[in-house]
Formats: sequence, C-alpha cells, structure tokens
Amino acid sequence: MTAATVAPFANRVTRRLFVLVTVVLLLSSFSIAYLTLKEFNRLLTPELSRKAELIGQIIGADVQRAIDYGIPFDQLVGADEYLTTVVDAYDELAYIALVDRTGKLLYQGGEVDQKLQDLLKQTSSLHADFTELPQSLNYAFPIRDKGELLGFVNIGIDKSFVQRQLDDIVYDIVVILLVALLVAFEVMLALILLYVTGPMERLNLLMGLQGQGDFSRYLLTRARDPVGQVARYLSHGAKQLNERYQALSQRLAERLEGRQATERGTANAAVLHKDIGTRFGLIKGLTPLLRATANDVRVPLFIFAFAEELQKSFLPLFVRSLYEPIPGLSEAVVIGLPIAVYLAVLAVAAPYAGVWSDRYGSRKIFLIGLIPAVAGFIGCGFAQTVYELMWWRATTGLGYAMITIASQSYVFGLDTAESRARTISVFVAVIMSATMCGTAIGGILADRVGYRLVFLLAGVLATVSGMMAYQMLTRELGAKEAVRQKSTGSLAKIWTVLRNARFVVFLFFAAIPANVLAAAYLWYLVPLYLFDLGASPAEIGRIMMIYYLLVFALGPLASHLVDRFGGLAWVVGLGSLLSGIGLVAFYDWRSIWAVVLAVIIMGVSHALTRAPQFALALEICEHEIELVGRTTVLNFLRSAERVGMIAGLLLSAILLGRYGYHASIGVIGIVVSGAAVLFVLSYPLTRSGKRTPA
Repeated sequence: MTAATVAPFANRVTRRLFVLVTVVLLLSSFSIAYLTLKEFNRLLTPELSRKAELIGQIIGADVQRAIDYGIPFDQLVGADEYLTTVVDAYDELAYIALVDRTGKLLYQGGEVDQKLQDLLKQTSSLHADFTELPQSLNYAFPIRDKGELLGFVNIGIDKSFVQRQLDDIVYDIVVILLVALLVAFEVMLALILLYVTGPMERLNLLMGLQGQGDFSRYLLTRARDPVGQVARYLSHGAKQLNERYQALSQRLAERLEGRQATERGTANAAVLHKDIGTRFGLIKGLTPLLRATANDVRVPLFIFAFAEELQKSFLPLFVRSLYEPIPGLSEAVVIGLPIAVYLAVLAVAAPYAGVWSDRYGSRKIFLIGLIPAVAGFIGCGFAQTVYELMWWRATTGLGYAMITIASQSYVFGLDTAESRARTISVFVAVIMSATMCGTAIGGILADRVGYRLVFLLAGVLATVSGMMAYQMLTRELGAKEAVRQKSTGSLAKIWTVLRNARFVVFLFFAAIPANVLAAAYLWYLVPLYLFDLGASPAEIGRIMMIYYLLVFALGPLASHLVDRFGGLAWVVGLGSLLSGIGLVAFYDWRSIWAVVLAVIIMGVSHALTRAPQFALALEICEHEIELVGRTTVLNFLRSAERVGMIAGLLLSAILLGRYGYHASIGVIGIVVSGAAVLFVLSYPLTRSGKRTPA
C-alpha cells in the first residue's frame, strides 16, 4: 500500500464505521427513548397523585386544627396567604382552592377564575375525588368536622407542567444522542488511527525509506497483527545491518590504530566503508521512526475539555448559592470572581506552560497538568464558600493551561505552512465539540444530581484523559522550534511582537473583543439571565450548546472558504461585527427566545472567525515567529485575550449590579461592534511585521 492510498483507505474505513455506529446508536437511542417516555408517562401521574394527596392532607390537617380551636370554616384569617405560599413552593401546582360543601369558593392560592370556580362547583356536587379539567388535574379531598362534611380542598396540578416534564425528557434524550454520536466518532477515529491506519502509514514510510536505501530508521511496535509482524521484521533487519556496520567500523578503526595492514589499503577501505554508510544511512546511526500527528492528541484533549466544560452552564448559579457579602463588592461582581480568577491564572500560566512544553515535551506537561486539574475539580465539589471555590478554580486553571498549551504545542509543532489552517481547524473542532458536549451534559446532570457531583465526575473524566494521553502521545515529540534569538528576554520578546502594528490592531479590535463576548455574555450573563427568566440548568445548557454546535458545524466550512477565496482579515472583521450586532438587536427583548437568537448569531459569527483568527495571527506575525518562536506569539495572544476577558467580565458584572441585564448586554454589544468597525477600517492602513531584522 502506497502513501497515496493510505489516506483514502482510512477515509473509507472511517466513513463506513461512522455510518454503522450512527445506525446502531440511533436504533438503540430511539428504543431507549421510547421505553423511557412510556415509563415516565406511566409513573408521572401516580407520583403527582401521591404528591397532591400529601399536600391535601397537610392543608386539611391545618384547617382541621383551626376548626378544633373553634374557628368557623368560613372565617379562617390569612388562609389565602397561606395557600399562596404553598402554591409558590411547588412548580407543578396551578392552584389550591378551599370550597364549602356547595362548591362556593372560600379561599384560594394561585389563579382561580370564574370559569374554574364553576367547574369546581360541578366537581363538588359530584363529590369526585379526581377530575381532569381543561387546564389542570383536580384532586379533591373532603374536610369534615365530627362526621359532617364542611367542604373540599381542591389541589390543581398544572397540565402544562406535565407537558414540560415530557418535553424536557425529549430534549435531554436528543442532547444525549448528539453527544453520544460525537463521543463515539471521536473514540472510533482515535482507535482507527491508533490501531489501523497509523501503523500502516508508519510501515509504509519505513518501506519507502528502505526502498530508497535508507536503513537508519526502525519502528517501535508491540502489535501482533500482520502489519506489526512486517514492521518488526524490517526493523530487525535494519538493526542487524546497523550492528554489522558499526562492528566493521570498530574493526577498521582498530586496524588503522594498530597498523595491522598497509596504511593506504586500510585508508581506502575506510573511505569505501564511509561511502557505503552514507549511501545507506548507516553512518547516521539507528533511530526510531516517530510519526506523530495532530490526531494523537484528539481523544485525550476531547475528554479533558469535556470534563472542564461540564460546569460552564451552572457555575454562576453555583457561586450564587455560596454567596456571602464581601465588603466593597456587589453580588454580581462576587459571582463573576471565580471565572475572573480562573482566567487570570490561565493568562499567567499559559506562557510558562508553553516554555515547559518546549523544554520537557508536550506529553510530560500534559500528564503533570492533570494533578492540579483533578485536584481543582474535586476541591470545587467540596467547596463551602466563594473563597474556597475561587482557590480551586484557580488550581483548575493552572491544570487547564498546562494541558491545553501542551496539546497546542504538540499540534502546532507538527504543523507546516501548507496545512496550518487545516491543522488549526482540527484543534479548534476538538475543543468546540468537547465544549458543546460538556456544556449540555453538565446542565442535564446539574439539574438531576446537583452541582457538586458534576465536579467530582469531571475529576474522574480528567483522570481518564490522562490515561489516554499516556498511551497516545509520542513521548519524544513536542513543539521544538529553532528560534534565531534564544537569548532574548521575555519582555524583549513581547516588545518584538508589539512592534507589529497590524498585530496590535488585530489584537485589540478583533481577538480580544471576541473573547470578551464569550466570557462576559455567554459564560456569565446567559446562565444568570436565563435562570432569572425561569430556565432550568438543563435548559441553560441546551441553549449554550447551540453556540458551540454552530461553531463546531460551521467552522470547517469557514476554513474551506478562507482556503479557497482568501481574505482572512475581512472574515474576522465582518464576523466580529455580526456578533456584536446580535446582542444590540435583542438586548431589550425580555424573553428566553431573545437570548436564543443572540446566541445563534454569536455562534454563526464566531464559527466564521475562530479558526481564521489563529491563522491570521500566524500570518501577520510570520517575521516575529522567526525571531521569538511560534509558541511565544501564540502564548502572548492567548494571555492578552484572557486579560481582556477578565476586564470585560468585571465590567459586565459592574454594569449588571448597577443597571441590570439589558444595559449590560447592550453595552457589550456596542463595544464589540465598534471594535469590529475600527478593525475593518484600520487593518488595511497598518503595516505587517515583515521587516528586515536589525
């Protein structure tokens, strides 16, 4: 199999397996969904009946106690307020109505209009225990005094509540199906690359080298399949040939030193021996053939990012549940502090993580980063105060910085100028798909089992990602770069990058505003605003998932359009403008659907700009990369973005505390839109960094 046929073969295998896995998952998911809905519908009505009966017994006992004290049934003071409190405590209750034996309404909690009063009179005259009304399920419980019927406690279960519960189950099943498909695809692709196409590609490379007369490389393999057997056979031959060559080299050297042959004959033999070694790659020594690809880090990074993003849909709500006043800070600012601290640690730790990856290798830094990451997840699960939560989120931020930067260094270290945009798209797609899955599943889990258990689950998943990284990442490879000025200090490197006026324009008018929008609006305002509008954590997770789904689905299309038509700067500028306009257009529309539309527009615009932003930064700083290295440029870009995210987040929190949600959302939209306009206008007027070095 030639190199030209390995990739098409891999694509065919992946495509067929993906179709098979999709069909199996769809059939199993639909079967489970049908059984789940059927069982849920069967158990929900009896459960509601038991709850209504319990509430009716409690209210009946309280009324009976008042009657025993000599208070007439039709003169209970404060009964309306009492019933209203009970109704407000349960989402499923539409009303509670106390009627006399003729059906006349005496006291009520919730909304009981004239039409409902007439229906209650009819049910009372029939003495029906249960009646299905147009808008509710009515449960009637009699109130008696010394055997005499005084009236009824009517408990109304809202029919729309039942429908909402069914809808939530359906939505959760759809989300789980989508996540299952993505996870299955990632795992399947990793297994194919690890056990099928990867070994075949490496064997093909070894055969090509030996076919050209280069026996300096061998393969490390433990596989017992035919591909592994052939690889071991060829590697064993290369090792034997190198051993014999080195032994002969040793004997020739001893002859030259000992004068055991004529000097001229021995010298000629040594020259011939060297020529043979050069021709067949034997003089270079035997080294392993390491063929690392960007797909090596795909599954470990996906699992870890999935674990980290589980908290995204509910973290502000969790902070609010732990809130205690901090002098000088409003509640809105305190709620934003754990996110701000997390981003600050990312900004500080990312450059160091890049240096560590270059020095010690990406694989080792990935594994070491798991220690603070897992500790942070577990600590968040047991946090009792905002201070504890901030500390553990900072710890998680350190681990996240080490792991993602190590993965980024691994990917970009294998990058070439021709495949730069495509490789970056793979990296961004993995992060986006993991974020989408984690955000949605985290919301569902938080709604079902609570916030704390979700953090503990994240720690388990992070540990699994480390096990995968240990197996899949190539130990010897990382992002090793040849930098022309290695002695340059950190501040001098940063100044070298900042001297590029075009990069400065890109940074402050495009890159930072896009990330401000993600942190201040999507991560902070959206969960709080939706929760105050009545959305559950599961619903918040689904709405936030829309953003990541759009970025994941449309991102490759954006990269394809850029590769075909060019114009990175225009795509970035117009996409940023669109995202800001989305917030401005819907900022004052007090509805969940307004948030949904804004998130959709934001997702489409960021899908067009996220991958091109990376490519544009590398294109602008081509000269600076030669001077200080790609890792330095990317780390500075990410650190600057996170500093901007912190500033935008705190500004949003201050605006929220003083002026409310709508003003905060509107100001963010105006700032992002204005920055995008300035970028489009000023970018063509600035000079790039392609200067002759001094």
